Amino acid sequence: MSNGVNFLHSHSGIERELHFPKNIVLVDEKYEDLFIKDLCKPFPYKRKKYIKVPISEFIRKGGLFKNMYE
Repeated sequence: MSNGVNFLHSHSGIERELHFPKNIVLVDEKYEDLFIKDLCKPFPYKRKKYIKVPISEFIRKGGLFKNMYE
């Protein structure tokens, strides 16, 4: 989880490091309720909980792209 960041954001640093496809965005698990359940896939990484969501839904919900690693 991102300490001190309280808005929907991506973790593009992790996405890039793990070679995520361009149509998927990694977000903190706490934002799961913003998305349709069937579109979310759990993604634990380095003892933290994230979800993978389609980039189109992320943009639709007003998410901001950040170069975050945690």
